[in-house]
Amino acid sequence: MNADQIAEICPALREAVEGAPDACATLSVEGHPERWMQLVDRTINAAYQYSDSPKERMCRLDLPPLVVNMVSWKAGKFATFEFAQVEIKVLAEWIDAYFVHVMGCTDGEYHLDVTLTKL
Repeated sequence: MNADQIAEICPALREAVEGAPDACATLSVEGHPERWMQLVDRTINAAYQYSDSPKERMCRLDLPPLVVNMVSWKAGKFATFEFAQVEIKVLAEWIDAYFVHVMGCTDGEYHLDVTLTKL
């Protein structure tokens, strides 16, 4: 986990959470639009480039503890998760870890483009 990425992620999450259920935060890696994630209310939809189950992959990875349930996924396209609680810092740490461990970003070296949309 890198403090710079957490600092980039937290404000967007805060706005999306405060505007829920009518706000969407889209996070995409600068220069790599195929590495993206969207947060709406208590749902995360994220790029997922693998053919194996995200649930199995997530169990093998070192992601921060956050109770998430996989809702749906399509191999090579996306994975959608729901989470029970919204603690901004913990969620930001989980998102950072997903960008690093699932999407292959280099820890501490990626930057995000953030778009906030009112639904």
